[in-house]
Amino acid sequence: MSSPWEFNSEEVKLVISDIELLLNVVDYLWMNDAHHFDIVIPEGKARDIRLNFPLNAQISELIAEDKLSIYASEVTPLSTIILDGTQVSTLVQFGQTEQFAKSTDEDLQTRLNAEFIQVTESSDQINPDILAWSELLSHLEQIVGSETRHEFERLIEAARIENLGALDDISVAIVSAAHSGALLNDLSTWAEEVGLASAATFSRRKKNLEDAGVIYTEKVPIEIGRPKLRLKLSDAVSEVEVRGEELDITDEGGRSVSNTVEDTDAKSNSETEQFNTTDVEHADDDLKLLEQELKEAIQSQ
Repeated sequence: MSSPWEFNSEEVKLVISDIELLLNVVDYLWMNDAHHFDIVIPEGKARDIRLNFPLNAQISELIAEDKLSIYASEVTPLSTIILDGTQVSTLVQFGQTEQFAKSTDEDLQTRLNAEFIQVTESSDQINPDILAWSELLSHLEQIVGSETRHEFERLIEAARIENLGALDDISVAIVSAAHSGALLNDLSTWAEEVGLASAATFSRRKKNLEDAGVIYTEKVPIEIGRPKLRLKLSDAVSEVEVRGEELDITDEGGRSVSNTVEDTDAKSNSETEQFNTTDVEHADDDLKLLEQELKEAIQSQ
């Protein structure tokens, strides 16, 4: 689909019904400083924005910078329209064709602007309940360290365009922390403070990743109280990427384990030992059997 990302006005108005197009607009604003966008979306999409990470965190930052305002409208159906000064762009869809058609009809521009103002005045303004993206990353670095921050940012950014909200950000955070050997308690504290996950949700994600053999924990002795736990990547893991809607964990033999997991009601107190991959006498048969068991375990969560 073509999109006219060249604007004549400093105040651009958009009506958007597609969250993918909204993501493209946010990316445009993220890279450009010149414009303020007012956007109207269907009320039903407001929840999608609040749950879509890291889109919600980037929207929070753009709102704080006064580069973006988003309104949730009860008006249906909403056509995709861009009002840019004296120019109107409307998305035309027919068969396999999706194209923005431009018009300079002044009367149409005047009427659409008036309608847009009326809709925004009667709509609720959206402000996602999450820290701005840069604050969230900065807080992660302060609590857990720069290595975890960079790995987390790398994996999230690699997945964001494809996932559009399906990404299991908690699992990505845990794997990122295990990559750098961060303390479990520090990461859990960060997740709660920034609003990504409760302690119970965080614990379930950790348990699933342990059961899948992706991570393990090491006890860190302290002078008083229970030992702390350090997150570690399994020795079997050689590569971590995000592809589509899955966290892709590749072991040294090239096996991939799908690890996008769902919440369960079970509470985890597990301190699973390191996944044992040293026995390679019958590697091919063992890996096939293990892979099937892992898939069944993940699907049962």
